[in-house]
Amino acid sequence: MTVSAYDSVADWYEQWATWPSGLLDYGRHLLPTQLTGLRVLDVACGHGRLSRELADQGVNVVGVDVSGELIKAAQSNAPAAGSRIRYINADVAAVDDWWDGQPFDGATCEMAFMDIADVDAVVRAVATVLKPDGWFAATLVHPCFPGIGAGLSSWPPDHGYATEGYWTSADHDPAGIRIRLGSHHRMLSTYLNLLIGRGFTIRGLAEPPTAVPQFLAVACARDASAATNSR
Repeated sequence: MTVSAYDSVADWYEQWATWPSGLLDYGRHLLPTQLTGLRVLDVACGHGRLSRELADQGVNVVGVDVSGELIKAAQSNAPAAGSRIRYINADVAAVDDWWDGQPFDGATCEMAFMDIADVDAVVRAVATVLKPDGWFAATLVHPCFPGIGAGLSSWPPDHGYATEGYWTSADHDPAGIRIRLGSHHRMLSTYLNLLIGRGFTIRGLAEPPTAVPQFLAVACARDASAATNSR
């Protein structure tokens, strides 16, 4: 099994990342009105924060994460609705390692796109496991507005917006995850074109109603006519 960078900070991360899910906060209108009974894949589920929130709303969740330590934390935190959650320690992109062949109604990815080096492989996997008309919704660190309200000039801080790649910075939330593990910066157009290129139609975007939005939510639907599920 692949060792994840998050394994080394799993205990700290579980205590730090306790805020409500953006998808069920400022991005709730991007999800189906009725979630009860849906089968949803939670991509890079971490310690299960969003998985638990979805299960509490009647969703049948399969949470997949490459970090074995975070999956252990998720399993130990299973709520009363835990019977509706199945956690799997695997690389989401390696579909044959974890998928049972039963298509999902939808998929979520809460604050993880910028942590994934090969995000195209993950999006391809999501397209593979969704029903022909399935939906996909994700939140991420905002590609256009860097920093945590500190007015920093770019991602990464010593280059411009168009400089894509991995970075880490002591100035971006020094008490948080970016100083510990860094991030993969991509332009907004890169994310949207990646989704479109894998057969998704963009349905909506959402940002927190703040002076400078730190986060972005995007929702899309799988194009049933697109041949995106070739393995």
